[in-house]
Amino acid sequence: MTQLVAGGAAFTLVIAIAVVLLRREKQQLQVANYALQKLANSEERLAHALRGSDDGLWDWNIVDDSRWYSPRWWTMLGYEPNEMPSDDALWKLLAHPEQQDSVPNTIAQFMAGTDDHCVFEFELRHKDGHYVPILARCYIERDRHGAAVRLSGANTDLTERRRVAQERGEFERKLQETQKLESLGVLAGGIAHDFNNLLTGVLGNASLAMNDVLPSSRTHTYLTEINLAANRAAELCRQMLAYSGRGRFVVTRVRLNAIIEQTIQLLQLSISKKAVLRFALDPSLPQIDVDATQMRQVIMNLVINASEALGDTGGVITVSTGLTRVDQAYLRGTHLAAEIDAGAYVHLEVADTGSGMAPDVQTRIFEPFFTTKFTGRGLGLAAVLGIVRGHRGTLKVYSEVNRGSTFKLLFPSAGGEAEPLVGSATSEPWKGSGTVLVVDDEPAVRRTVARMLELMGFTVIEAADGTHAVELFRAQSDVIVLVMLDLTMPQMDGEQTYAELRRLEPKVRVVLMSGFNQQEAVARFAGKGLASFVQKPFSLETLRDAVQGVLG
Repeated sequence: MTQLVAGGAAFTLVIAIAVVLLRREKQQLQVANYALQKLANSEERLAHALRGSDDGLWDWNIVDDSRWYSPRWWTMLGYEPNEMPSDDALWKLLAHPEQQDSVPNTIAQFMAGTDDHCVFEFELRHKDGHYVPILARCYIERDRHGAAVRLSGANTDLTERRRVAQERGEFERKLQETQKLESLGVLAGGIAHDFNNLLTGVLGNASLAMNDVLPSSRTHTYLTEINLAANRAAELCRQMLAYSGRGRFVVTRVRLNAIIEQTIQLLQLSISKKAVLRFALDPSLPQIDVDATQMRQVIMNLVINASEALGDTGGVITVSTGLTRVDQAYLRGTHLAAEIDAGAYVHLEVADTGSGMAPDVQTRIFEPFFTTKFTGRGLGLAAVLGIVRGHRGTLKVYSEVNRGSTFKLLFPSAGGEAEPLVGSATSEPWKGSGTVLVVDDEPAVRRTVARMLELMGFTVIEAADGTHAVELFRAQSDVIVLVMLDLTMPQMDGEQTYAELRRLEPKVRVVLMSGFNQQEAVARFAGKGLASFVQKPFSLETLRDAVQGVLG
């Protein structure tokens, strides 16, 4: 009986131990399963990360020289995974010839050092033959003696980054260039405007004095020289205003070819005898809305510039036209690109076989007063840029040293019928009567305009500012037949003065005077009944034409 009890106790103990062991094994299995699940989840996350990553991963066990490359590492170079050998031969097959030795030396220096990380750039050959710029970031595993035993890292394709950086750099360069040209344009326009006020007095008084002396007198000769010098100064102002986009524009719808054909004879006379002028004009061009006079200046400036580029050796100048459809990618490589939209443009192209331009010269050719010649003002190309800007166009320059230059100008195409190109009509002597109010803050301008009007038969009263002008008009509106009004004045400017005059007399006739172009000046008075406009500086004949046009 005792033996049976003892045997039963032993059996119970064995069962208990077995249960404990089974429970422990179950717990261990649960722990192992949990660890396996965590490992599976981790591997799944790593697989997703690798698929989402644009980097090619690699691992090099230096001890046994075994190497591993992720699928992206291969596809980044156009290969299927493990398509190429995974040993030293791979580097010799893919490395850039100039980096066969330099990159391994760089890696060896990192491994011989003490840092755990290294970063460097190199190039690998793509399957199609081009080289891919690579950024490598590495981790160096070392043994207890500091020797490198493992090297792991990631390779990043820098192609897209470099493209974006290049585009950003080009955009920033264009932006800086535009800002610089805009600043210079504002400066040039402001100087030209103020200088035009001074020239109004010079030209006006010279033309008045020439009416009082005999053509055979020595005084008449002196006055003629003054008049010529003042006109040259006025031409400089016009070019500065053209550069700033504030030149005088009289826009009509014309055919570009017609403007060129009217200028051919003058072009032939303006270029070197050793230059050959050729034309390739597309007969099917649509019309464009431009100032024909300004366009003639553009053509003359470009052709003369091309002739000077040919020098004494001579060569060929080709003037061509056509229709070009451009997108934003093309426009990014042009001047004034930020100001226009993609679409159809009529182009004017002037090409020469001359000396060409170095890149540093090309970056400055449109700056006013920049020139590579011993003589010259350096305003020709600056004026071209301003005229193109004023017509909401763009331009592109192609040039290489000793291979010539090409200037391609693009102007928005327009529909409708072209208007005939006509010359300016000659003015006839004309006399008027009545009182004219002259309003200008420049005393010299007021006096000169007053003398011109008195010569035409008018009585003149003068006002130095808008406030004084309004007071005079309020007191004498019944006798004032015309107001000559300056646009830019301190305190009460021309626009404010005009509004007050119209409030006092809605039918008041006002001729606006300004050193800026007609479009810019008159735009503020659109639909408000402005009678006419004259741009400073003006001669006696120009003023007579304007006043006669208003009073008849």
